[in-house]
Amino acid sequence: MRGTVATELLEHANEELGHADLLANRILQLGGTPLLSPEEWYKMTNCGYETPADPYVEVLLDQNIKGEQCAIEAYQKLVNITKDKDIVTYNILLSILADEIMHEEDLQAIAEDIQLMKTRK
Repeated sequence: MRGTVATELLEHANEELGHADLLANRILQLGGTPLLSPEEWYKMTNCGYETPADPYVEVLLDQNIKGEQCAIEAYQKLVNITKDKDIVTYNILLSILADEIMHEEDLQAIAEDIQLMKTRK
């Protein structure tokens, strides 16, 4: 399942880059300044960052599922804050939230498939 997981995580990483681009552009449109350095990202993150030190596929899946769940929670809060106040930002956040939910579901499905494979051996 390593290949499946690697492909899925690469797809998610590309989508996350797209999310960052959407958010940075919206911050600029609103007259703000996006955080530009990784050091600033780590200081301001809602979810922290757990270095993937263990390459075991189930550990990586678990770390990424937790990250997606945290992102879902963070984006849900932002959606609630912007609802009826800033429709453009709200729609951007709602779209990102939908992607994050899909990411979490994709990873959960792979984790479930691995568990099924283990029980059938």
